[in-house]
Amino acid sequence: MALQDDDILGKAYDAQLMRRLVYYLKPYKWQVAAAILLSLAVSGLEAVRPYFTKIAVDVHIANKDSHGLLVTTILFLLLLILRGVVQYYNAYITQKIGQQTIFDLRMELFRHLQKLSLKFYDKNPIGRLITRVTNDVEVLNEMFSSGIVMVFSDVFMIIGIVWFMFAMNVELTLLSLSVLPFLIYGTFLFRRKAREAYREVRLYIARINTFMQEHITGMLVDQIFNREAKAFSEFEKHNAGHREANIKSIFYYAVFYPAVDLIGAVAVGLIIWYAGGNVLDGTVTIGTVMAFLQFNEMFWRPIRDLSEKYNIMQTAMASSERIFKLLDDTSFIDEPAAPVPFTAVKGKIEFRNVWFAYNDEDWVLKDVSFIIQPGETAAFVGHTGAGKTTIINLLSRFYEIQKGE
Repeated sequence: MALQDDDILGKAYDAQLMRRLVYYLKPYKWQVAAAILLSLAVSGLEAVRPYFTKIAVDVHIANKDSHGLLVTTILFLLLLILRGVVQYYNAYITQKIGQQTIFDLRMELFRHLQKLSLKFYDKNPIGRLITRVTNDVEVLNEMFSSGIVMVFSDVFMIIGIVWFMFAMNVELTLLSLSVLPFLIYGTFLFRRKAREAYREVRLYIARINTFMQEHITGMLVDQIFNREAKAFSEFEKHNAGHREANIKSIFYYAVFYPAVDLIGAVAVGLIIWYAGGNVLDGTVTIGTVMAFLQFNEMFWRPIRDLSEKYNIMQTAMASSERIFKLLDDTSFIDEPAAPVPFTAVKGKIEFRNVWFAYNDEDWVLKDVSFIIQPGETAAFVGHTGAGKTTIINLLSRFYEIQKGE
């Protein structure tokens, strides 16, 4: 198998790939469970904050209760401190999980690369393999540390906010959520465009790494044949493609996030317009309006975060598909089913009607036979491409012959 041109693979979410990725979290399942619980705690502590505003305004300020206002303020401060402590441990554990999992994955990749035959390296650029062990694995670090676990935090924060909003005022909640269809449609467009742009970025990163590896190791050839200008021109094309792909992805972000803010502003306007009249009628309190304005601002924040998490997930899917394609490669030298133990090595070497080709039937050795007796000195002499190095590689069993023995 060859990783041809770093094909843009996969889709935004692949259940089979996700199961394989989650397997690497298995040794750290208790840490993952703790991180999820801490994320839920952070979400709950965040969602309850506007409720303190409602109590302070409607109960204590309205009744000129300075003592009650002081108590509420102190409780609110303690809530913020507790939230900060919980958030610190949550961030520490999730980052630790990410680092541990990518360490395990990198070690497995390197161990696998050491077992692959030389034929695999003949067909795959070294720069692209380096991209697998470095860039692609680092993308998975983002998913493990801030993707999988933090999604729970955002989802439960949205659930908590909506629950508090419905508990306070059903009509205002429905009015606030009336702009959701526009957000869903905008998110759908953003996801599709951003996915294409991010995959293109990954493609150009792999191409740049491959190009750099080939031309730095082959710099002597470039200089001998005066190819510096041509190599520079080719590198400029790859670099420009990477730049344009990044600019394209930035453009989608530059459109999407202001659009989300605009939708949130529309929701604020609807709340003020509808609730303002009810406040004058006395059916809605000022504290409720202030709490809803805070809830509205908090509601759109995890929505934006989930869009970012989606991009992390879809880039992780593309990277993981390439990583697992490499891990699933079985270009090994087969071990004999019943190996013959060496008892007394005499040193006799014999090739009998050996045929060998690196690619298909492009034969390098054709029906080659020779015998080197113990103690005999032999030299392989011939023009470039005659097969001298190939014979030595076959003697070392770096490759398997196609015919002969």
